[in-house]
Order: sequence, then structure tokens, then C-alpha cells
Amino acid sequence: MKRSALPTRLLLFGTALLLPCFLFTAGNVLLSPWPLYHRSRLCLLLLTPVCLAFLLFLLPRIAGILSPLLQRRERVVLCIFAAAFFLVQVALSLTLRHIPITDAEQCFTAASLLCDTGAFETSERAYVYFSRYPFNLGFVYLLSALFRFCGWLGWTDRFAAAVVFGALLFSAGLLCTAKLTRRLGGPGAQARLLVLFPLCLPFLICCAEVYTDVFAVSFPPMILLAFQNALDAKSRRKRLLHALAFALLSFAGIQLRATAAIALIACFLRALFEGRLRTLLALALCTLAVLVPGTRAVESVNARHLGADNLAAHRLSVWHYLAMGLPVRVDEGYGQYGEGGWLIFSTSFEDPAERDAALRSEIRDRVYYLRYPSRMLHMMSRKNLSSFGDGTFRLNEIIEGDEHAPDNAVKQVVYGRGAFHGVYQHLCTAWQLALLLLCCLSYLRRGDTGASALFLTLLGAFLYLCLWETKARYFFMFQMILLSACALHAPGSMRFPGKAPGRTRDTAR
Repeated sequence: MKRSALPTRLLLFGTALLLPCFLFTAGNVLLSPWPLYHRSRLCLLLLTPVCLAFLLFLLPRIAGILSPLLQRRERVVLCIFAAAFFLVQVALSLTLRHIPITDAEQCFTAASLLCDTGAFETSERAYVYFSRYPFNLGFVYLLSALFRFCGWLGWTDRFAAAVVFGALLFSAGLLCTAKLTRRLGGPGAQARLLVLFPLCLPFLICCAEVYTDVFAVSFPPMILLAFQNALDAKSRRKRLLHALAFALLSFAGIQLRATAAIALIACFLRALFEGRLRTLLALALCTLAVLVPGTRAVESVNARHLGADNLAAHRLSVWHYLAMGLPVRVDEGYGQYGEGGWLIFSTSFEDPAERDAALRSEIRDRVYYLRYPSRMLHMMSRKNLSSFGDGTFRLNEIIEGDEHAPDNAVKQVVYGRGAFHGVYQHLCTAWQLALLLLCCLSYLRRGDTGASALFLTLLGAFLYLCLWETKARYFFMFQMILLSACALHAPGSMRFPGKAPGRTRDTAR
């Protein structure tokens, strides 16, 4: 092997790790006996091959009708598609109007207080909650600015304002995903992506969940598109401008949800292993120039509201979430929180150093307990099912709020007690499993590193869900990336990674 080929081989090997991860996930959800989510394994075993057959045989034919139009009128088609998708999202989300609960309620209430009074810490509930979870304050500041702007316009319906703004952000992510997919796979891949978007049913109602899952979903594709623009830039000035956009989008995404950093890391890894040193340097300088002062500014604002000493004493550390990510009991630390033992444990210490030491000791004990492969597989099977076992992403948990009565047609589908929720859940889950399998085929079909940042982002999301505390909605943020990766699968012969790809009609720009 030539030395110059070694980094490329390493990059291909790294992205190839996604194959066993997604194959294990599909098999685990279809076959594992755990009763979580009350799914019917027989139903999923019947539906998943049907969904995969549609993706392999009917999707290319449907997209083939749209592809020539995209070659001639891409901008017009994308604008019409995004506008139609936006209108459907807003209409359906407003039929799911609710009073937010749990974390979403805390953010919504704090943002309203900040907008109306200039301070949210006057509420004891908000003071305690955000002292423990300050990472949600970026979302609070965004909502507060939105509410203030809408107030200037005389628009006082804050739930509707949040839905519309979330749908606008989603549309921006849709357009960026479409542009990114075209850059990587041509108009044929872009056409397949546009067909996949409305078939991902949770996308149609997701904006009703006014929380970070929805507001952050657009940032991974935005970050990846800015990175691709920097790679393809023909001049130093354009490279720096795209690198600056990359840094700003990364900072904004991380403030809404820290896992946006997974896309950033994937881009750095691709640039490093492909030897794109100029681009890597531009990205690194711009990212440091934005993230370091930006993060300090946000922490300064947080401290002004909550106090630096209070945050240092009560902020839940990384050890808390890693301990939650190593469940031993069936009802502990993933999906269901049982009696809330980890929060009780982590908040029972006055000294944060003592708390973190106790959590590290607990983590060591749990890692030691999981030293046997059978125990590790037992735990990972349950945890994997919690992350991927419901294709609706359990968005209804927050959307239902405290009103569980499905009193309209949309709620009959989305709400857990709805007459059609079982059909909706199993169809979405089978569809998601088919997408995971198609993503594996797409990776094998590519045969190069051109889309490696996509696959590395998905691999990073999977590994994060293996290590961290998890719920079904945590993967939702990477769903646009999954659809883009699936859209790259074109009809034709398969090329295994490492072989030189030939030019095809579908990959031509």
C-alpha cells in the first residue's frame, strides 16, 4: 500500500463501521424480545421488507420523473417544494396545539419571562432547572428574541410564532440538504431526497414539538453544506467566507443542541484524512475565532442570570449523563427513568467535587459489571431499542402534554391513545429500519470518500447514543442526514469501498 493511500483507507475503514452498527440496529429492533414501545415484531418483519422494496424499486422511478425538471429548474422546484412543505407543517402542527410540558415547558416559560420582564431567574422553578441544565439556555434566548420580535409586530400567539419559526428553520435545513445531496450525487439523488422528505411522516408534524429536537434539526446539513462549499471554493477569499459560515452555523447549532458538534467533528475528520490542509486550517481558525469568544459570551450571560458560583455548584456534569448511559436495571437510565433515581442521586450532594467522584465510582462499577460480552450485549440491546425502536421518534410525548384526549383527526394518528397511532407507529418504524438498511447499501454503492462526512456524522450519532443517556427523539436531529445518505443510493451495480468510482449519469452535476 502506498503511504499516500493510507489516510484514505483509514477514512473508509472509519465510515465502514457504520455498517455493523446499522445492521445490528435493524436486527435488534426486529428481533429483540424487549417489550419497550409495545411494538409487534411480526408486523415489523412484514412491513420492513415492503418499505425496503419501495425504496429500492419504486423510489428511483418516481424520482426519475422529477429529476429532469430539477436539472432545468432546480431553484423553482426547490422553492415550490419548500413552500408547500412549510404550509403543511404549520397547518398540521397548529392542529396539535398544546401547553408544553417538562423540558419544553421550562424553556417556553423562561423565554416568556425573559421577554416580558427581562429576567427568568425570578421563577424558583426556572432558577433550579437551568442551574442544573444550562445547556438549554441557548434555546431560551432564541425563543425570547422571537417573542420580543413578534410582540413588536403585534403577534401575541407565542405557540403559533414558535411553530412558524420552527417550520422556517426546517425549510432552510430542507433546502440545504437538497443542495448538499445534489453536490454529492447529482440531480437524481436530489430528486430521490425530495421524494423521501414527505414520506418521513414525523417531519410533517414535528414543528408542534416546540423544543430543541426540531429547532436544531436543520443545523447538521447546514454545517455539512458550508463545509462542502469550503472544500470546493476556488479562491482563498471564498474559502474563508464559507469557513466563517461553517463556524457560525456550528456555534448556533451547538447553542441549541450540543450534539451539532458531531457534524463539525465529521467535517474536520474528512478534511484531515483527505489531506485538505488549507481548508482544514481555514475551518480551524474560523471555528476557534467564533466558538471561543462566543461560548464565553454565552456563559457570561448565563452567569449574570444564575450566578457563576451557583452554576458551578449545581450544573450536572458529564459524569451524570454517562452514568445514565450505563443502565443495569431494565427501567433505569434509558427511555424510561423509573423512579428518577439518577437525578435524585446527582442532586443529593452539596459539594460538586464529591458528587462527581461518586458518579465516577458508580461508572467504574457499572463498566466492571458489564465486562462480560453477554451483559454488554444485554444492555446494548435494550438501549439500542430505546434509541431506534420507535420510528415516530416519540415526538408525541411532548406534543401530548397533559391533554391525552385525541379530539381531532391528526391527534388520532399522533397521540398515543389515538385510534390510528399503532398503525402510524409501526409504519414509521418499518420505514426507519428500511432507511437504515438503504443507508448501508448507499455506503457500499458510493465506493469513495466524497460523502464520508455524511456517514461519519451518522456514525458519531450512533456512538453518542451508545454512550449517553438516550431517548427515541435524540436521533431525530440527524434524520435529514440519514435521508441524504439514502438518496445517494442510485440504481446500478454496487462498488465496494476502496475501488475507484467511475462516472455515472446519476453523479454528474
